Amino acid sequence: MDINRLMHVARWNMAINRAQYLKLALSLFLVMSLPLLLFVLKTIWMVAFTGNVDFALAQVPGTTLGTWMSVSFIFAWPILLGYTFHNLLTKQSRIKELTLPASNLEKFLFHALVTVVGSLLMYALSYLLLDLVQYLYVGLVFGFPHAQWVPYSSVFFDDMATRDAIETLGRSHFWLLLVMDMSYVAFLSTFVLGGAIKYKHNVLWTVLFHWAFWFVWLVILGLATPMLADLQWDALSGVDPDLALSVVKWGTFLVLALIIVGCWTGAYRLYTRAQITTRRNK
Repeated sequence: MDINRLMHVARWNMAINRAQYLKLALSLFLVMSLPLLLFVLKTIWMVAFTGNVDFALAQVPGTTLGTWMSVSFIFAWPILLGYTFHNLLTKQSRIKELTLPASNLEKFLFHALVTVVGSLLMYALSYLLLDLVQYLYVGLVFGFPHAQWVPYSSVFFDDMATRDAIETLGRSHFWLLLVMDMSYVAFLSTFVLGGAIKYKHNVLWTVLFHWAFWFVWLVILGLATPMLADLQWDALSGVDPDLALSVVKWGTFLVLALIIVGCWTGAYRLYTRAQITTRRNK
């Protein structure tokens, strides 16, 4: 891989698709601003009816507001990753992409960095900007003694209590957080793979796949449950519970890791085999 060629790909892509990236960034910002808009409307309504500023602001504390802004990003991120291969959407764009003087790995890596790292950077920037907006809103309307930074931003302002709380949560629930994070990464990876399979409406097709997969899985689980209940489980009575838990835990990590690696490997293989026109991408 040549760093100079990678930078050339980045400059060319940013020049050609600058408007597209700006639209995606603005869309993410607007999605994350919805909880703040509801916060503003609720505080105005509560103060108007109760006349108690402290009570009105306590209805939507900073922790809740920050959580909902993050949740908004969590729901928006899969859609953003669905645009990983937006350069392959049309015949003309595919011609430009395939004839670009760079290796497939360099072009693929750039697209992955833009959608994954770029989305995270835009999330952090949007979070900080929206937190600044809410801080100024509360301070200017209700007085700065009532204003507070929401949790993630407060870390930047050296709020040791918030930082200790986040670190304690990470230590005490490490395995649970790891499984949840890996599950979400696996979920996100399916959207990258979906974008490599189908260039148009790929987000919709990936969502439909998830609906179908979980529907079939629940049906199979429902049919299998009565049969599992009739099995003889006495042979497992002597199994060490800690050993069984470790097998389940590491088995879960292995399955999730295989899904993540499989999705990204499949996406790369499909990207390297992209054609100007195919049956599924006309």
